[in-house]
Amino acid sequence: MSAMEKMPLMKSVVYESLRIEPPVASQYGRAKKHIVIESHDALFEIKEGELLYGFQPFATKDPKIFDRAEEFVPDRFIGDSEVKLLKHVLWSNGPETENPSANNKQCAGKDFVVLVSRLLLVELFLRYDSFEIEVGQSPLGAAITLTSLKRASF
Repeated sequence: MSAMEKMPLMKSVVYESLRIEPPVASQYGRAKKHIVIESHDALFEIKEGELLYGFQPFATKDPKIFDRAEEFVPDRFIGDSEVKLLKHVLWSNGPETENPSANNKQCAGKDFVVLVSRLLLVELFLRYDSFEIEVGQSPLGAAITLTSLKRASF
């Protein structure tokens, strides 16, 4: 596991994948108290009891935060950019930089999802020297089809 922490490109690719296709794209809830939500351009007053709806890709593909927001950039989260941008990789009820707790009700499985994604990526590159893919769309988001695999020589 400690070896994976020394693989910044692998970590960045996983975070970029989660940014492009958030695991939880939509969420909703009721405001528990009066709050003000701030965007780049405006303030929005939300009254207690009002229904809120969030669509994660609006935030994770915000061109005011992410340069080339619609494009997959494998090294986007390397170096200083990791610290600056990782807070904009969102899970239900919070950013990647926060830990789940009883108070924020953030996804309890987020660290597990990141770990399994990292393991899958490392295993893919350990087993295969090269591969080709086709990227398309499906009703649930992006569809990736492996079209060619070349087994790694040991």
